[in-house]
Amino acid sequence: MFDLVLRNGTIVDGTGAPSVKADIGIVDDRIEAVEELPAGVDAVRTLECSGLIVAPGFIDIHTHADIALLNSPEHLAKVMQGVTTEVFSNCGLGFAPVTDDGMRIQRHYIAGLFGDSEARKDKDTPRVDWSWRRVSDLLARYESAGIGTNVVYLIPHGAVRVSVMGMQERPATSEEIAAMERMVMEGMAEGAWGLSTGLWYAPMRSASREENVRLCKAAGFFATHQRDYGEGLFDATLESIQIAREAQVPVQIAHLQMNGAQNRGRASELLEILERARADGIDVTCDTYPYTAGSTFVQSLLPEQFVEGGPEALLRRLGRAEERKAIAEALNDGRDWSLYVLSGATSSANAGLEGLSFPEAAARRGLTVGEWICALLEEEQLRACFIHHAAHEENVRTILQWEHQMVGSDGLHLPGKCHPRLFGTFPRVLGRYVREERTLSLEQAIRKMSGAPAARLGLRRRGLLKVGYAADIVVFHPQQVQDRATFESPREYPEGIVHVLCNGVFVVEEGRPTKALPGRVLRR
Repeated sequence: MFDLVLRNGTIVDGTGAPSVKADIGIVDDRIEAVEELPAGVDAVRTLECSGLIVAPGFIDIHTHADIALLNSPEHLAKVMQGVTTEVFSNCGLGFAPVTDDGMRIQRHYIAGLFGDSEARKDKDTPRVDWSWRRVSDLLARYESAGIGTNVVYLIPHGAVRVSVMGMQERPATSEEIAAMERMVMEGMAEGAWGLSTGLWYAPMRSASREENVRLCKAAGFFATHQRDYGEGLFDATLESIQIAREAQVPVQIAHLQMNGAQNRGRASELLEILERARADGIDVTCDTYPYTAGSTFVQSLLPEQFVEGGPEALLRRLGRAEERKAIAEALNDGRDWSLYVLSGATSSANAGLEGLSFPEAAARRGLTVGEWICALLEEEQLRACFIHHAAHEENVRTILQWEHQMVGSDGLHLPGKCHPRLFGTFPRVLGRYVREERTLSLEQAIRKMSGAPAARLGLRRRGLLKVGYAADIVVFHPQQVQDRATFESPREYPEGIVHVLCNGVFVVEEGRPTKALPGRVLRR
């Protein structure tokens, strides 16, 4: 007897194969039938899915929900899109493994990206117990709290590096690299699936080739926020490939956007580089989100000499007139600041400026852009985020069509006018790029959001609609599914997602969240 039968749906199984009309039978947390079941088959419950697509639950291969899942374990921003599994601690940014000093630095330095419930004035935000230090401790915390999605964990290079050598902007010694290697190997033994690096961010940008290669080799797989996505994109991509070559491990290039006028229309050139690398034996793949804007934390814009020593040192510099002036002048560097928009701030001085471009916000305060950024960082105690409109639609489409591309939201769970990718990524692919523009077939898109990331990570019995696989399933209306989140109103749930099951339990039913917490930590 089945616990649940999904009857008469159009099955898109996550492999890329053509869709078929069939039923799905579920027992407990597993799929036990994918076939035309006889009428009257014994089932506790049967749901009619005629006219609906039944697909594997989506796997968000690039997220920053590490703390959000502890604050809001039902995780509605994602489950309402059909996401059932998320990959944490991307871009080298995260919180385990870490020492006491490393945790102190990380909580302050990247609070603008993750938030810090103890630092925010919102009394409705739960306080997180930050006592974990090991990967095993953090993963156990997710399990004990209860979670709405499954979790896959990557070891963040940044947490490891600051634990060993603080926020020093210099190459590590061989002894320091060895200490980092030990932390990585311990984290892998405790259930992590690989390493994430962020060569654009301090202090990882100071890591030598030797450091990157040794740590990636210790992990066996790495996902990388490259050193550059603008003028230096092509060189940065070659660097990622070379690290993978020397470490002899697979590489996932994160959020492969092509920023700046110089990269307009050059996606085919970039993909040729990746294809040549694959032909040469380098296992390189990528993920992207379906938008032409990115988002991250404001202090990442500062030159390395100003963030040397960590967040406390930066705030001291901002408090000294001459050093503050030097920072402001360095930021008045001629770039087009009109493409940068304040997306997250909590102080009374800046909360009303969310949604304004940097020049607009600066003008409201009677300051230059550089002066305003300094004021913003000081007033927010570094907890501020921005959106950068710099990519090009034709490149987004071309990269989406690459066989080895996957979909990742890169969503930031922050107050204010966050990037709409947090609430809209997966329905946007299905609505805009499948139904409206036909950039992808439905089968291609579903594979990029389920079977492909599961295979990339090596997840066991996840990502496909097959007998014996986990009952992570999304049911949606092909003619109605679409994102509703916009840059002006980013916290809108999508349309057309009818049911979502995680491990056989409804987390969305008839378009409404159940707030069930059936998610699991998936260990390597």
